[in-house]
Amino acid sequence: MKLNVRHWPAKRLVIGAVALSLVLVLAVVVTVPLAVSSGVVRDRLERDIGAWAGHSVSLGDAPSLDFWPTPTIQLDNVVINPATFSGGDPILRADSIVANFNLFSAIAGAPSFTDFQLIRPTFNVELYPDGTSNWSSANGQLSQGIAAALARHNARQAGEPVPADAVIPDSAALGTVTITDGALRWIRDPGAAAERLTAINGTLAWTVPTAPARANITAIFRGEQFTVEGTTSAPLLLLGKQMSPLDIRLSSSPLSMDFSGSASLGTDLFASGSLRLASASVRRALEWSGAEIKPGEALGALELTAELSVEPTRARLDDLIVLIDANRGIGVLDLSLREDEPPLVSGTLAFSRLDIASFLQAFTPLPQGGDDIASTIDTRFLRELGLDLRLSAQSASFGPVIMSNLAAAARVDQGRANFDVGDATAYGGNLIGRIVLSEQGVDGGLDVQLSTRDTNLGSLFDAVGLTGPLPRGSGSLDIKVTSPYPTWATALTDLTGQLSLNLSSGVLPGIDVARFRELSASERFFDLEQLGQSGSFAFNSARFEAAIAAGEADLKTAELIGPLQTLSLSGVIPYTRSSLAIAGVLGPTRDQQGDPVAGAPEEPVRFFIGGSWPQPVISPVRP
Repeated sequence: MKLNVRHWPAKRLVIGAVALSLVLVLAVVVTVPLAVSSGVVRDRLERDIGAWAGHSVSLGDAPSLDFWPTPTIQLDNVVINPATFSGGDPILRADSIVANFNLFSAIAGAPSFTDFQLIRPTFNVELYPDGTSNWSSANGQLSQGIAAALARHNARQAGEPVPADAVIPDSAALGTVTITDGALRWIRDPGAAAERLTAINGTLAWTVPTAPARANITAIFRGEQFTVEGTTSAPLLLLGKQMSPLDIRLSSSPLSMDFSGSASLGTDLFASGSLRLASASVRRALEWSGAEIKPGEALGALELTAELSVEPTRARLDDLIVLIDANRGIGVLDLSLREDEPPLVSGTLAFSRLDIASFLQAFTPLPQGGDDIASTIDTRFLRELGLDLRLSAQSASFGPVIMSNLAAAARVDQGRANFDVGDATAYGGNLIGRIVLSEQGVDGGLDVQLSTRDTNLGSLFDAVGLTGPLPRGSGSLDIKVTSPYPTWATALTDLTGQLSLNLSSGVLPGIDVARFRELSASERFFDLEQLGQSGSFAFNSARFEAAIAAGEADLKTAELIGPLQTLSLSGVIPYTRSSLAIAGVLGPTRDQQGDPVAGAPEEPVRFFIGGSWPQPVISPVRP
């Protein structure tokens, strides 16, 4: 192997140059930090924060510098005192602040900072009725930037030239701030209890005054962790309480929300945009938010999307699609805040299917029921929320009762709640009804009214699960009952009222009148099975009237008029025990003059009905 000596000088030159470069770099790395004054960096950081915020800033006197991999300074015992109330509590305390700085600007004696990290900060915010806070300051580069942005915005809106002095300082932006294990304490009104956010972690990024600002924060509020993500393309206008683009997303177990549109902050709140809201439990979400409204215990999942417009005392949801538990509706809703009155929710909702019971439970607390808790029922919701809704549904249900083409209204006002069914089709006929709930007396417990016309009552009885020998046919049913207790605390024994049933024609199944007469002549007692299941008593008309009280139905009138025979009943039905105590007569049908019709049996059969429903025992009464 031969060595090429001619190339040695060139190689030595390259090696020497590389070595010299390494020496120079090492010298810079070693000597430049020595040229950086930690005191200068500390003082400049303190001055920059104070100049930006417009408040007095105090940083610890023992800075810690680190130059790898990025030059940083860490200072402990961070305190920002309010400019307007110098003797007040600090608006910010933090265990430490860490800031990145430019190395060469620091050597020149004017360090510039980029990213900041606040370690275990506590923010104190006091909101005042005039819309200001303890963070408000007339000085500071942020305030100057806001004032200049507002002046430029107002000039453009008026079609005027931008004022020459409306210059936004480059240092008006916040920069990038990372919060680690922070806390926020705020008071909405002087003298009010303070609220707290804890375990605050996340990033605020706003690097250029005219660039978008973004936030991504997680925190714990009232025991629930949540995440907030927000973006605005005009942060100075938003801070200046002008309408500005705003996208915000809230995610938590009780509630999630997305809003995309424009908003202005401050005492005169305005917002307009698309809203999506979802909650697995509205009751839990209201409790978590601190709203002084006690919703129904049974109200579970809620989802809605709408175009939202908000004014200081009013919010409107247009193009609303709402899902309340399993009830999906579309329409328009308004929320109005009223002086000396509870908030009012009004509007129109149309459902394809509506479960009336679950919908009503959305607005009422639901204890387990019974008169033992009636005196302690919390009816505050009747005073905490006003409601005025017009409802419609292609199909609706109230328990087992199925309806179609429903038109209804729900109203809560001045301690009284009404639910009115103005019209509905049910079992071949029409149905109207009302449920009234109040806080005081009969005016104050429960009032239920139901009226049907031209209804197939047999199908209605089947739907509600009534069995036994009940008249089946087309007719009308009227029920009115009241209770001194609210719906959820009312037992059957609490009901008082009347029942009226009228049928034009029909049958009484399970009653073979020929067999009935035969058994009445030969047996001391018998039951329905002995009458046979195939027979029935056909009637031309039937009329029942009963008074309801103390768990009993007192039959005032009960008459089924057949072509030849008439069945008359009177007595008491203790329906809470399913027992019977009824006297009856099966006699001839009479004409208008009071004479038996032709072909009618002349001898009436008298009997007593006892036992329990739906298996009564019949005892003939013989002379």
